[in-house]
Amino acid sequence: MSSTTEGGGEKRIFLRKASGLIRTASPFDTFIFNVGLVSVGLGVGTLMYYGPAFYPGGNMVAACIISGIVMSMIALGMICWSVTLPRSGGIYVFGSRSVAPWLALTLSLVEITAWLFYCAIAAYWIILLGISPTLAMIGYVTGMEWATNGASAVLEPWPMFLIGSGILILSGLIIASGMKRYLLTQKFVFCLALLGSVLLILVLLSGSNEQFIGNFNTLMTPLIGVDDPYHAIIASAAANGWSTEGAGLGMTLTLSNWSFLPLLGAAFSISIAGEIKSVEKSQSFGMLGAIVMTVVIWLITIPLANSVFGYEFLGSAVYNYFTDPATAAAPVVTIPTDASITLMAGILTNSWVITLLCSLGLILWMWMWIPGMHTFAVRAMVAWAFDRIAPSALGTISPSRHTPTVAIFVGVAVTVIFMALFVFTSYFATVVIMIEAALLAWSIVLLAGVFFPYRRPHIYAKSPIAGKRILGLPMMTVGCALGFLGSQFYFWTLFFDDVAAGHKPDQMAIVFGVFVIGIVFFFAMKAYRKSQGVDVNLAFKEIPIE
Repeated sequence: MSSTTEGGGEKRIFLRKASGLIRTASPFDTFIFNVGLVSVGLGVGTLMYYGPAFYPGGNMVAACIISGIVMSMIALGMICWSVTLPRSGGIYVFGSRSVAPWLALTLSLVEITAWLFYCAIAAYWIILLGISPTLAMIGYVTGMEWATNGASAVLEPWPMFLIGSGILILSGLIIASGMKRYLLTQKFVFCLALLGSVLLILVLLSGSNEQFIGNFNTLMTPLIGVDDPYHAIIASAAANGWSTEGAGLGMTLTLSNWSFLPLLGAAFSISIAGEIKSVEKSQSFGMLGAIVMTVVIWLITIPLANSVFGYEFLGSAVYNYFTDPATAAAPVVTIPTDASITLMAGILTNSWVITLLCSLGLILWMWMWIPGMHTFAVRAMVAWAFDRIAPSALGTISPSRHTPTVAIFVGVAVTVIFMALFVFTSYFATVVIMIEAALLAWSIVLLAGVFFPYRRPHIYAKSPIAGKRILGLPMMTVGCALGFLGSQFYFWTLFFDDVAAGHKPDQMAIVFGVFVIGIVFFFAMKAYRKSQGVDVNLAFKEIPIE
């Protein structure tokens, strides 16, 4: 190994000889890690919430299938990368050995900024789509004012910030307790969340549209103050512009953004590749298995929900909720809380208990998002430190728990700051574009993977897929080419979808700012290391430490 001197001490390229991270994740652990980061319930919740309302007439079943196929293409490219460079750190590890190191760090910073931001969004959704509708349903059915008032109170800025911050801090404590304990808790949460999804399916199978309309009208007539509120909501939305006319393939493709966004989590095990046993088998099963299971559950749940609740009603209820009565063309008729699928299930059964259980399943699915994305960001920061382009403290690993304690603390602090910005400012409330920027970062790294077997043959030759070819080309070249095409497809569908992401100037400014920070940070750290006698370029010529 090439060597260099830091401060007259031991000669070394990397921060130390070994990372301190250990291989503890089995194929099943990897599968659960990815399924949790897809968040099956969150996918159903957001699809049913945003889909009919903002993409009226889009085929939700076709959207799920399209996104599942494209995400499988991306996963294939990421599998090739992670078995070739089986180290923790996500796309930073891949990019730093295939593109300019400053670009690799910048892309990684953009990526983890998005994931940490989405930790805060997940905490927000737990309150918005889980806690608030549950309290509302308890209040509606039992007449308990504390529950009805609580449903509104938790959506106020300070309660939302405090509850959300508590959720984010709990995530940090769990992943700081050790990888084995974290993976064990994920298994437990996965089982409970899956039971919640199964319960929702059983509730939908046992119900009918007539039953839902009857229960909804009985419950909501005194609250809304109109006769037959179910059909009044549909008529109100139609009068204010909601319509399925003219919907075609284009509407379905943009709708598929909402099924694709959660499916990105199916490839997040690239972040812990250095902690996975049997990496080729585990990553293949973990990524592709997560995609298949998720899409299957969606294909069962979504048609049932549309049939029982009514597609027009679901779209109209959410559409009306976001319509400003002051500017509306006709009177707006809406329910007094968010029309989440768990609330609808409770109304169908006229049971706050069912709402509570279904909401608990949804909350647990959303919870799995948070420590998983947090872990992704933490492993990237640790990888930076190992390559000496970030402060050494970020690479600190607990000798007893084998967890990067300092990086975890930094990650928690950033998510809490994002939670504050998200709750207390309107500027950050719609920065969904960050995930689009992260997807662009993935796209660049996947494109680099197309040429990696030719540019770094001495490294690729050590890969377990080095001898595998497709149509005469290296498997990695084909896999990453498919991944690049898939990621580019959704980058552009998101780019031109102002509901899911878009490209508003103020949001683009935030992304541009993160890029600039990444470039400045890299060259500042490179200059600092040079002053210590450390040539950081040497690390990028070798496989990262294990």
